[in-house]
Amino acid sequence: MSVAEIFERVDKNKDGKISWDEFAEAIRAFSPSITSEEIDNMFREIDVDGDNQIDVAEYASCLMLGGEGNKEDEDIVMKEAFDLYDIDGDGKISASEIHVVLKRLGEKQTIAECIAMVRAVDADGDGFVSFEEFKTMMSCNNKKLQ
Repeated sequence: MSVAEIFERVDKNKDGKISWDEFAEAIRAFSPSITSEEIDNMFREIDVDGDNQIDVAEYASCLMLGGEGNKEDEDIVMKEAFDLYDIDGDGKISASEIHVVLKRLGEKQTIAECIAMVRAVDADGDGFVSFEEFKTMMSCNNKKLQ
């Protein structure tokens, strides 16, 4: 099962984000005795941007936090997350692709803000986010969580 498929199963209302309630339901399915406080702590660690919802990038990033998987597993998860944003499948993410994905997730970023996001991680200056740049960006997010 891919990252996207798992995410979609947890996202019960199909709004493109996992709410605290959806997250708690999924966690309790595997660990019925977990406390709400423990769930809340986990949720806050994964919700990097603090918007009280877990988006697909945060979700994919959290799958790599445990360090239990090997490098190959991490690359597979990362590639699946990258592919969610790479709508046209050309191997790079444009600002317009980010804009489309964020709109689907209910975000209200402008195209100018999406361009700024790309520029922030675009190490080679080509105007796109490559897979390697995406991995670097996500690795930085992981370090913030630990």
